[in-house]
Parts: sequence; C-alpha cells; structure tokens
Amino acid sequence: MPQREITLDTAAFLDSTHAQMLAGVKREAVHEITDRFLACCYDELGKAPRHLDGDDLHAIVGHMLPGHFGRKDPLAKEVGPVLRAYLEFLGEVAVVSQMFELRRALDHTLPEFEHAVATGEHAHHAPAAPQKPFVHRADKTGRNDPCPCGSGRKFKQCCAKLA
Repeated sequence: MPQREITLDTAAFLDSTHAQMLAGVKREAVHEITDRFLACCYDELGKAPRHLDGDDLHAIVGHMLPGHFGRKDPLAKEVGPVLRAYLEFLGEVAVVSQMFELRRALDHTLPEFEHAVATGEHAHHAPAAPQKPFVHRADKTGRNDPCPCGSGRKFKQCCAKLA
C-alpha cells in the first residue's frame, strides 16, 4: 500500500504549480527526489507527510534520505529547493499542524544532509556509549532486582525462570 501512496503523492506534487515553478530543476529530478523522500516517510518512518513534525523531518532528511543517494550524487544539490516546494504544496492541499516546525527543521537539517552525501557518512550523531550491565552484589536477590548474571533484565524474568 505505501508504494501506491508514494506514487499518488508524487503525481499530485508533479502536477502542482509548486513543482512547475522550480526553475532550473529537471522534472525527472523532482520526480526522483520526491519519490525518495516519500519512501522515507511511508516505508521507513511509517507516517504520511502531513503527520510529520520537526523531529521526524530531521530524522528523514538528516539520517534516512542520505542513504538513498550515492556519495557526491549531483542530484543531492536539488533536494533543498524540491523539499521546500513540496512542503509549500503540502501546506496547500492538507492540514499540516506542524508546518512552522517542518520549515525550520528543513532549513537546519539540509547542511547535515549535504555533508552526509558529500562525505558518504550516513551516521551523523555519535552513538551512545555502551553501558556496563548492573551486577547485583547483595546476598539475596529480590524478584524485581536486576539479575546477578548481568543481563540487565529483572531476576524474575531471567535466572529465576531457569531455577
């Protein structure tokens, strides 16, 4: 079903005046960028574009979308104008309660997207440092205490089941 939604949303945008007013951007490029963006929305995030908020757009543009472009892909330089036009189109055809956040998130995330495509690095934020498992040192382990084996699960859900 998402492929059908992607196709319909892309076609509606391509027929709009917003897409036609993109000067210097070929129609094929607009089509390809819109398809990739909508695939991230529907397939990877599981939301329709009108339901996105600023954090969702940051996740899509900054983290998911660069994976749909090759390193130094020349099509990537057109992403900013196409997505701005798409947001304007979306604001006219649907009720988008987070439109201000979406515009702001797009402006803040585009440099991150461009850097990711230019360098080929798709993970932009440092991963969280792995935590050491809690090892219980008490004489007697309570049912709701962390398991002494260090798994991080409650004792009753771990080693107590085995005993």
